[in-house]
Amino acid sequence: MGITANFTKDDVKARFDAFLDEIERKQIARLQRLGEMCLIEARTNKGYMMQTGALLSSTGYSVFVDGVAVHPQFDAASGAQSDAAAKGVKAGQTLADQIGKETKGVALVVVAGMNYAAYVEAKGRNVLTSAEHLAERELPRMLEKLISSIKRAAE
Repeated sequence: MGITANFTKDDVKARFDAFLDEIERKQIARLQRLGEMCLIEARTNKGYMMQTGALLSSTGYSVFVDGVAVHPQFDAASGAQSDAAAKGVKAGQTLADQIGKETKGVALVVVAGMNYAAYVEAKGRNVLTSAEHLAERELPRMLEKLISSIKRAAE
């Protein structure tokens, strides 16, 4: 008498696909959290005096999956002039989309979309540098937690 499986190859495939989808959802959630941390860092520790709010409003992030934005986060900075803020938000989203469409897998893109952001940074003012350092510190920790979580789920 042999052993008879009470499942099919399709059942196994569906189970693996569901597991991989859950991992992707957790990656997206962690990158959203990291994006929020970077955005808060960039906006609260900005090293420049806000004139119109365009630069601050152009600062934001998007999470991409295979080049498609699944979670964009751009909004007008408080205290920004409405026209300048709208221009900044649009510039930030456009730049993030240009960069993100080239990504593979799950990716976080944090930008300051105004064309003079690099100039402000070159003058020694913080626009995104502190957010970049924050991401460099936090991403390995977040990935380690995700890996541990995956290992526990696979056991």
